[in-house]
Amino acid sequence: MLLLQLGAIAGGFLALAWSADRLVEGSAALARRLRISSFAIGVVILGFGTSLPELLVSVLAAVRGSGGIAIGNAFGSNLANIALILGIAALVLPLAAAPELLRRDLPLILLATAGAFLALSDLQLARWEGLLLLAALAAVIGWLVRRRQGPAPILPGPGEELGAGAALALTLGGLTLLLASAWVLVWGAVGLARALGVSELLIGLTLVAIGTSLPELAASLAALRRLRDGGLVLGNVVGSNLFNTLGVVGLPAVVRPFAVDAELWPSALIMLALTALLAALLLLSRPRHTLGRGAGALLLACYLGYLAWMGEAAIRSG
Repeated sequence: MLLLQLGAIAGGFLALAWSADRLVEGSAALARRLRISSFAIGVVILGFGTSLPELLVSVLAAVRGSGGIAIGNAFGSNLANIALILGIAALVLPLAAAPELLRRDLPLILLATAGAFLALSDLQLARWEGLLLLAALAAVIGWLVRRRQGPAPILPGPGEELGAGAALALTLGGLTLLLASAWVLVWGAVGLARALGVSELLIGLTLVAIGTSLPELAASLAALRRLRDGGLVLGNVVGSNLFNTLGVVGLPAVVRPFAVDAELWPSALIMLALTALLAALLLLSRPRHTLGRGAGALLLACYLGYLAWMGEAAIRSG
């Protein structure tokens, strides 16, 4: 079983990298054909699409009565998206923020996070609270789809020759393989963690969160390598975090209401603090509002510090 889990991890990483390239190529070509901005395609297709592993893992965890994994996965993925993914991406290439990201989308994430905090304030997530979060997600999706105008990404190479049908097929095929490879990788990683006796909440906040965030990381790095487009990367993280906060928290509660452990709150507050730090870094980097390499190094250091703190807490509790 150990060799099978290690093989799943290695094979999942390889498939993840290849499918991320296909997803970025297809979605960027689709954006050009439909005249959609790279930021919008990053939010709707890359951001929401690559968050499907988080949704699937959280729903399955809720069905099995593992509320710690369900909610830890959502908040842990948001932490990984902001600090790990944007940190690594900014080290590769500075990321320029679109004006609407600062005016509308970052405040929207903070508002959605506040709503999720309010729903979880009693350490219970009722079905009606999950329905409210899903209704908010539906409203956000409708609003984002209407904001589709803007410059489309410039594609290098053969992507420019793809028709709308071929671009859509490549996008859906790349997304399907991306999700499948992430699932295989998470299965291997969680199996190893449980064999080592790691707690459910720690698994949800770290291994499962990082594993289900791998599609976002792979898509972001592929977008930088193929397109050198920071708008896709920032849109990917914004869309993913909105989907996690509203959908990945809300849907499991609709399927099966659950309770959460008070140990979640420190990580939840760190997630909120990192979101505020991201907003501050972008607002202060005038006039272009760019997330540079220094900011990327700071975010990545914050995430490594968070993992070290979680590891120390696990050792103390063990």
